[in-house]
Amino acid sequence: MWLPTAAEMAEIDRVAIESGAIPERALIENAGRALARHVHERFPAGRVAVLAGSGHNGADALVAGRTLSAWGRSVGFVQCGSRAPDPDVLAGWGLTLEPIEALDRELAAADTVIDGILGTGLTTAPRPPQATVIERVNAAGVAVVSADGPSGVDFTTGRVPGAAIRADLTVTFGWPKTGLLSFPARERIGDLVSVEIGFPRPDPPPSARAVTAAWVASLLGVRPADGHKGDAGYLAIVGGERGMAGAVVLAARAAIRAGVGIVRVVSAPENREIVQTSVPEAVFVDWSAPAAVQSALDWAGALAVGPGLGTAPERARLVRRVLEGAPVPLVLDADALNVLSPGAAEAAPQFGPPAPGRSVLLTPHPGEMARLLGASIGEVREDAPAAARRLADATRATVLLKGAPTWVARPGGELRATTLVSPAFASGGMGDVLTGVCGACLACGLRPADAASAALTLTALAILRGVDEIGGSAADVPDALPGARRALGSLPSGAWAGVNLALPAVPAAASGDRAG
Repeated sequence: MWLPTAAEMAEIDRVAIESGAIPERALIENAGRALARHVHERFPAGRVAVLAGSGHNGADALVAGRTLSAWGRSVGFVQCGSRAPDPDVLAGWGLTLEPIEALDRELAAADTVIDGILGTGLTTAPRPPQATVIERVNAAGVAVVSADGPSGVDFTTGRVPGAAIRADLTVTFGWPKTGLLSFPARERIGDLVSVEIGFPRPDPPPSARAVTAAWVASLLGVRPADGHKGDAGYLAIVGGERGMAGAVVLAARAAIRAGVGIVRVVSAPENREIVQTSVPEAVFVDWSAPAAVQSALDWAGALAVGPGLGTAPERARLVRRVLEGAPVPLVLDADALNVLSPGAAEAAPQFGPPAPGRSVLLTPHPGEMARLLGASIGEVREDAPAAARRLADATRATVLLKGAPTWVARPGGELRATTLVSPAFASGGMGDVLTGVCGACLACGLRPADAASAALTLTALAILRGVDEIGGSAADVPDALPGARRALGSLPSGAWAGVNLALPAVPAAASGDRAG
């Protein structure tokens, strides 16, 4: 689904109103009533305090409070901006908007707070009195529901430049904004519910999209009962220097459990026994035998290169041989990236001219990305979407930049962000598992951006279902992949009317590089 920045969402809002597609008052009413419904479903009892700033979020919060009052809830209203929200949305109900001096009294009486203090346009630290209001809400120990997003976070970047609400639930309107999926803001949104409120289809659409489990389920489809192993694809995995067989074993096991038809493992001869014992379904290919390697490359429908590969000069020559001679989709990870020359200007020619059937998926973590771009890790993390786009354009490859969220960028095309995160991503071997799943998705015919999106979702679901804890092992993930794929296919349809995305809260300090 679309994932707008704050500026893109503001433009969608402006165009919708000025074109006459939907009146401003109707959008506010729809947003406020949806907010009221989710407040009442999640926190069905007790008094509600509505904290309304001067902008649209304040108006949305007032509609929610007015609606809850009409439903019989006890509701108090506090004006937290320099003026009351415009337009007047209390609809003649005679409800009193108390001055900010009433804040402490209302917080003491409240069981739930609706946060409509600040809106989507904030990019700097909140100033008094809003900063003081935010700090008092956080200290009050009551449940908090934020309208559109927690006051104090940057809706585009996810930065928290100063005081910011810690919400238990965020109800965002239209579509989720990029900053709500980014850290550290995501630690403050609690559970996220994105609700449809009547916006027309945006034209032009936002530049980014959020990858959802339901979309991945439709992308992968169902394998026919009379399918042949060749229909699921042939994958060759190149990696595993002597003493590093574990990485290629993880990738091969993950590819098989993700559903690829046949796997050949091209690896150091010393790894033959380990690979054939650990992954008996795979065919072993000795990479010191040029004819056998070429046969594997010619046979493969897709290639996964890099797990445990090593960076010796002969490994660099092997990577270049693959790049020069394989007219099939391939994913490059780990040491396959490390043997490439640093700097974006040098990286582009290494992938050679486009060939029929040839497409490349790169899967760097921030450190590898920084080296490939000739930038610092800090610069990459400061604006991960821009870094992913820059490398994609420079290399003419699709880029999967690992992190929380992980970003997938196509050269000159759209940007995608993952929606599922887990602390268990940050452990050794998870990247090798992801490479194997990416290779399996490429082998079954998905384009690189779709393969990356599907692989990220399947791997994340497998981790959440089978590993999701610090200290979990990457070796546990492959066996959880079939269950994750079944879970995708059994998602309920239309179970929550009006909701286009629902995500669980993540624990505090769950940021970092979560995709391996």
